[in-house]
Amino acid sequence: MNIIFGIIFLFVFVFLWVRWQERSGLFYPARDLYTSPAAEGLAFEEVNFLSAGNELHGWYIPASEKQVVLWMHGNAGNIADRLDQAVEMKRALGVSSFMFDYRGYGKSEGRPSEAGVYQDAEAAFRWLTETRGVNPRHIILYGHSLGSAASVDLALEEGMNAGGMVLESPFTSAADVAREIYFGLPVGLIMSVKLDNIGRIGEVKMPILVIHGVSDTVIPFSMGKELFDAAPQPKTFLPIAGADHSDCFDVGGGAYWSAWKDLLDQVGVQSPMSNVQS
Repeated sequence: MNIIFGIIFLFVFVFLWVRWQERSGLFYPARDLYTSPAAEGLAFEEVNFLSAGNELHGWYIPASEKQVVLWMHGNAGNIADRLDQAVEMKRALGVSSFMFDYRGYGKSEGRPSEAGVYQDAEAAFRWLTETRGVNPRHIILYGHSLGSAASVDLALEEGMNAGGMVLESPFTSAADVAREIYFGLPVGLIMSVKLDNIGRIGEVKMPILVIHGVSDTVIPFSMGKELFDAAPQPKTFLPIAGADHSDCFDVGGGAYWSAWKDLLDQVGVQSPMSNVQS
């Protein structure tokens, strides 16, 4: 009988521990916007919009091309952490950017959750199409790490007919990431968070570019390759030798931006690449 109680206690303990960890360990929001597009020399528009009752905050950075990249960032920090990349993107591709923070990040209200991330991405897309008047086909979904799940979910939403999708440092699923952390144990069976990219990407119907740092210390490079293999055509995979989780654009240089340009060309966009240095 003691053995039975011991097993039950152990199961309950593991269950509660995993459920607590999956939430506390998934989101690392930062509230302080320590810089702004103006500080980086970028013209921009402050944007506030609603998502399921939460007021979200973002920056719209206009450029010469009609295409707009909708940024869905990772699980830590906020949009201020991505501004150096946004500067390079505008210079290299000439596309506009819409960067927003999920609920609980930066100046956005609320508390982050898996469902909330999906709702916030959809609300950002609708702001672009309905308020800003951007043609959905001119929008490129860009998801980094956690943002890859938001991007895949958004690509599958009815009516969200974006022109293409870029996934950088993506994972296959939350369960697979947890298995890496918990020494191969199948803790995904008791997780409430799914973030199931691998089970959904096969339904995406737009050009896809997957970028992954070969030396990624957060999400294994093999996950990015596995996700790419499961994706439908047309698709492109770009491994960045020597890159970690968040520096693919910096390490990849000209090859990184050339891969972006190729995707843009697939959806009918010409980008000024003459300034890109290899």
